[in-house]
Amino acid sequence: MTRMTARGAAIAASVVLAFAGTQAASAPSRDTGRWLQDRLAAAVPGEVIDVPPGEYRGPFVISRAVHLRGHGHAVLRGDGQTHVVAIRAPNVVLEGFEIRDSGLDLSQDHAAVHITGPRAVIRGNHIANSLHGVYVRQADDARVEGNTIIGKTKTLEPVNPFAGGPSAAGSEMCEVGLSQDRRGNGIHFWNSSGHMVAHNVIRDTRDGIYFSFVDRTDVRDNDISGVRYGLHYMYSDGNHFEANTFRNNAAGAALMFSKDIVLANNEFSANRNQRAHGLLLHSVDQTEIRNNRIVGNTMGLFVENSQGNRILDNLVSGNHVGVHISDSSEGNVLAGNTFAGNLHPIETSGRNASNRWALDGRGNYWDGAMRLDLNGDGIGDLPHRELDLFGEFRRPFPAVGLLAGSPGERLLRFVHSRLALPGLPGISDPAPLVRAKHQ
Repeated sequence: MTRMTARGAAIAASVVLAFAGTQAASAPSRDTGRWLQDRLAAAVPGEVIDVPPGEYRGPFVISRAVHLRGHGHAVLRGDGQTHVVAIRAPNVVLEGFEIRDSGLDLSQDHAAVHITGPRAVIRGNHIANSLHGVYVRQADDARVEGNTIIGKTKTLEPVNPFAGGPSAAGSEMCEVGLSQDRRGNGIHFWNSSGHMVAHNVIRDTRDGIYFSFVDRTDVRDNDISGVRYGLHYMYSDGNHFEANTFRNNAAGAALMFSKDIVLANNEFSANRNQRAHGLLLHSVDQTEIRNNRIVGNTMGLFVENSQGNRILDNLVSGNHVGVHISDSSEGNVLAGNTFAGNLHPIETSGRNASNRWALDGRGNYWDGAMRLDLNGDGIGDLPHRELDLFGEFRRPFPAVGLLAGSPGERLLRFVHSRLALPGLPGISDPAPLVRAKHQ
């Protein structure tokens, strides 16, 4: 009995030692950054690495298909010289971390998360104090979901009050504001396709979401504010944007040199400065813009050199200029829209005869239009003409804006809406709506 007890004790001791050794191998040491780097280097494809609360100093390179999962307040902190996390393998999941302190070199595209491996998932992270937030370069099918991205607004720079004085390396440092053109983008995609971007909050970056040569991507339910362009977009086709909010930016969205886009149920609001736009289209073709709120901007909707677009059922309200549509834009259809409370409803360079202001016998709602509807079908019995009296003078001579809403200007608009005055720029809606769809 005594012999068996001693043997049992020996077995129990060996189990305890083995368990303790396993725990020691898996738990972070004092150097938590080195522990995580070693875990990533030793990981097998498909492994889940659970990271407990604490601060982990990088940078980190993920070269295997792992699921890196933060618990509690787990912080991945960069060295201020390069990317905080560089994802180089396919099928990587990164979630649940605070990620901060990337390098600041725009020429190197430094980012909190820099991705070159396909099918990455970046989910539920808080990203701050970095150049770009998430940068996807030539890697398809990324999912960027539920992250909060706060741009870097301040940096340390040397104080050197004397010309020819001490070098920057020996200078005292002070905190200064980082101008918007020196910041990175919240989420940046280049030369890739098939992404999902959803439920992200982006603040104080240069541009909120940036697309260049990016196709077949779904962008929905993102909230972007306090940036230069909420959406900066070029050379990208077949993408879908729905239920996003772009507000209080220098410009809500600028789309250029692209086609086959859908923008539905988005909000472009309170984007104001001297040249701000709610939504700008330049050389954008075959695109559908429907059920959006374009409210309280300097320029609501700007359409230049764009062909064959359908602009349907949008609220365009409270803007300095409701819609600018150039004579270089042809074959566009605008119907079902509500134009209300804009200081200048229309801006155009000519009679705009190549665009249609009704679809299937249904035009747009214009505040101030005649409401004659004898048969009660909701369609005005007379066409509505919207005059752009100051169009060609508004930009070279901004002071003419003071005449907007004057008795003389209102009289000319009233007369022109009922009897077309020759030689004046404007548009003609053949079937104006009697009631606004949007209240």
